Amino acid sequence: MSTLIVYGTKYGFTGKCAKALENELNGKVDIINLQSESIKDLSGYEKIIIGGPIYAGQLRKNVKQFCVDNLNMLLSKKVGLYISCSMTGDDAIKQIKNAFPEALYKRAVIKDYLGGEVNLEKARFFDRLIIKMVSKSDDSTPNRNNGICMDNVKRFADAINNC
Repeated sequence: MSTLIVYGTKYGFTGKCAKALENELNGKVDIINLQSESIKDLSGYEKIIIGGPIYAGQLRKNVKQFCVDNLNMLLSKKVGLYISCSMTGDDAIKQIKNAFPEALYKRAVIKDYLGGEVNLEKARFFDRLIIKMVSKSDDSTPNRNNGICMDNVKRFADAINNC
């Protein structure tokens, strides 16, 4: 059996997190970006990792929809949940808990945040406005990169590898 990483992304950082996870996982790993691909059959996977970014306190719509559409199947699998966000600690954990369906959150082997990146050069006007309001920043620095938290990636991968 293999592992599937399913993620949604807006600007690409959550995909970077998926690749970092892939490099730490044992065995065959498939990656699906919900922005450009779909998956119809989850039955061939023993472990499924679901990731998405948090924007304005919300998980990407396509990631939420994937969870809702496949909830029964996901509850029969070993599942890991991750988000990418600029928050850390308890604030990030609250975001994860609020992002995913409660039954899936409770059943997940691991749930964690893997880092965050804010790249104002890539962001659309409305997104830049929201980012500045949320961060309470009027700094015009074009790129603030918190990066991937490799300690979190390794801890996440270890939990999936050992379940």
